[in-house]
Amino acid sequence: MTKEIQNHKEHHKEKVEQYSNKKQEETIKEENLQKKEEELKIAKEDKKEDEKEKIIKELTDKYLRSLAEFENFKKRVTKEKEDFIKFTRADIILEFLPILDNLQRAVDSIKNAKDTETIKQGIEIILKQFIDNLSKLEVKEVDTSGKVNTDFHHILAKEEREDKEEGEILEVFQKGYMYQDKLIRPALVKVAVKKEKSEQDNKN
Repeated sequence: MTKEIQNHKEHHKEKVEQYSNKKQEETIKEENLQKKEEELKIAKEDKKEDEKEKIIKELTDKYLRSLAEFENFKKRVTKEKEDFIKFTRADIILEFLPILDNLQRAVDSIKNAKDTETIKQGIEIILKQFIDNLSKLEVKEVDTSGKVNTDFHHILAKEEREDKEEGEILEVFQKGYMYQDKLIRPALVKVAVKKEKSEQDNKN
């Protein structure tokens, strides 16, 4: 009986040790698993950081390339604009050189001229040539017929006239010009005013 109890105790002790060993082994495995999970998590975070750095680098490269392309584009546009202005001015100058030549010829002819009518006709031809060239460049005179329009006319003088409408243009001191729809220079004019209006302006 005593021997059986002893055997039973030993068997129980052995079972306890086996259980303890298994528990310890399970704990170790669990610790190893947690360790591996942490390592995997760190590895994933490192990978994310690497991916972030890669994306940032790619975006930075794209930005720098776009910036360089834009700078080159600006330089090209500026150069094209300068060339356009330069060649446009050259074309305009070329249009007016024949007028300069004719004016020079007119000045030379005056020295020995006896017929003033011929000189007048020559100057009129040059003037027409000048106006025609302005027309080619889409430059036209400001209309001065009818009443004054302060958008296009500048009043230099007023004259009392009962036979004219208020604000009617009487005289043009200097012609105005427009380029397409843009006013380059207003016309300088004299306009008609009624007597009462003129006296009121003088009082003011």
